[in-house]
Amino acid sequence: MSGLRSDATPAVAAPGAAELSVTGGVGAGPHLRLGTRGSALALAQSGMIADALRGLGATVELITIRTAGDDRAPSSVWGEGAFVTALEAALLDGRIDVAVHSAKDVPTAQDPGLCIAAFPPREDPRDALVASSPGLTLDTLPRGARIGTDSPRRVAFLLARRPDLRPHPLHGNVDTRLRRLADGETDALILAVAGLTRLGLASRITQALPADVLPPAPGQGALAVQCRANDVIARPLVGQLNDAATRTAVEAERAFLAASGGGCRSPLGALGTVRDGTLELLVGAADPADVRVGDAPETAAAETPATTFTAPGPSFGPVRVAWGRRSGPAGDGPALAEALAGEIAATIDRHALAARPTVAGQSVAGQSVARSSGARESVNQRAIARRPRILVTRDAERAGPLLEALLARGVDPVGVPTITVEPGRPGGPLDDAVPAAASYTWVAVTSPTGATALVEAAARSGADLGTARIASVGLATSAVVERAGVHTSFLPAVATAMALAEELPIDSGDRVLLVRGNLADERLGSRLRSRGATVDEVVAYRTIEAPLESVRPARAAFRDGLDGLVFTSGSTVRGLLALLDAPDRRAALEMPAFCIGPSTASVARDAGFVAVHEASAPEPEALAELVRAHLAAASPVVITATRETA
Repeated sequence: MSGLRSDATPAVAAPGAAELSVTGGVGAGPHLRLGTRGSALALAQSGMIADALRGLGATVELITIRTAGDDRAPSSVWGEGAFVTALEAALLDGRIDVAVHSAKDVPTAQDPGLCIAAFPPREDPRDALVASSPGLTLDTLPRGARIGTDSPRRVAFLLARRPDLRPHPLHGNVDTRLRRLADGETDALILAVAGLTRLGLASRITQALPADVLPPAPGQGALAVQCRANDVIARPLVGQLNDAATRTAVEAERAFLAASGGGCRSPLGALGTVRDGTLELLVGAADPADVRVGDAPETAAAETPATTFTAPGPSFGPVRVAWGRRSGPAGDGPALAEALAGEIAATIDRHALAARPTVAGQSVAGQSVARSSGARESVNQRAIARRPRILVTRDAERAGPLLEALLARGVDPVGVPTITVEPGRPGGPLDDAVPAAASYTWVAVTSPTGATALVEAAARSGADLGTARIASVGLATSAVVERAGVHTSFLPAVATAMALAEELPIDSGDRVLLVRGNLADERLGSRLRSRGATVDEVVAYRTIEAPLESVRPARAAFRDGLDGLVFTSGSTVRGLLALLDAPDRRAALEMPAFCIGPSTASVARDAGFVAVHEASAPEPEALAELVRAHLAAASPVVITATRETA
């Protein structure tokens, strides 16, 4: 060991043992050399770890090391391990004892002589939109806006959401990128929330992007503190900084990355969340065929096989993405990750199969292709997809935007409401509660229907919601209250009621007015109470499943043929199955089920649907785009002929 170490360190157990610990007062412990990059963000992150180690009794010396990523030209992009390799080499040859990395930069394959001794508590893992004008969001950016990013993942999911945007490579550290934004080189940036927060620049964030719109890079927001595997001084000391929930989540995300065969530049994302011993893993990946790839810079790090790079130039259209979500015991993270990687790969393989060129008389994606012929004609063959028929189960009053979005994408919607919604009666409990809305710490609404009921009750009672703090689940819910001139103060990172339950900023004793339907998940109120809030729940509307008037239309729709089913709530899933007889029910379970969000998808899976797909956001446009993208890959193909003039 280096002579820089103190011999006063107490004896510790073997590396990796659960009881590893280090004791001793400040200044009485070992001297550790902590390696760091020299960027402002790297120094801020390393400073946090250095302070934590000093609090455990060590003295810490920061040693700045240049990496391949630091040495790249400002106009170039970086490859796998560009910010990590030099620090790992310094660990292995004994120049430093500890290295601090952004976990998302660490390759999944590690040298056996090294270990990640700690994943400290994680910062917000989401990506942030930093726009040139305050108040802009991803959905309200001007058409054709330029987005500065060199990340294939960010480019892919941005274009999946907004095909009109113009991503372009914009490199440099955070300060450099912000300066280039100010200079007008771009209209907006995508940066990590965690990096901006650690640099004291959180005020620059225009919008924190939900994970189910832009999934974070595996490990984003987390730090990986690395040391030599056999270091019996540094490893146990650093291990005291480990946060078990962060490690479980990040290792599951990295397992998904490894199982997908990707690196830190792959167009995929993952976010693990651990609550009460349960891990939920949300993943998304873009079809690589849709991601523009440019020339790699001429550096050893950038020559890593399978590394992708964004290329300059205009966008070439929408990107197909695949999503998956699973949950299970926290210890099952690797198994969950591997299963999701398989699901994602299968979906992307279907994309690739559908994109293959067709030849008259051959089979494409399992569908026969008609042959065209004609004497003395020159033939220009083109494939025309049959317009698919999709059953829309939403109640008729609220189905309009979804029906229009499907029609605009070449899909024929068949509207059969499998639920009906009865609004609360005027003068009922909601009307009684709304005048006191401003006295609550939060007014929580979890669906557009609940938001509509809230706004209408306020109008009836003359109550002013302008001073109330509204928490909404999803942009569609938020849009309802904001159209009424009421600002939404809080949106969870993922558009689910349980995400709201975990993320809503409350203190013990805070009061929450929860506006919900009669069939809403009761776990939201229970979880808020367990966090110390006083929750008043008001049933604002009633949902009735399987209305009798829909029995005949539902069965007729199945008789005439369907290509898939759209569900906008768990109740629409249950309602449809209750409307059908046994043969139609079996047929339904074999069809693609397109779900507006994770709660609905969970109900569909529990009901036995074998192919469940989730929209990227709980909105009609996103749900319709999910249907279009999936069915474009599976629709029958017909070869036609057009006569060419001489």
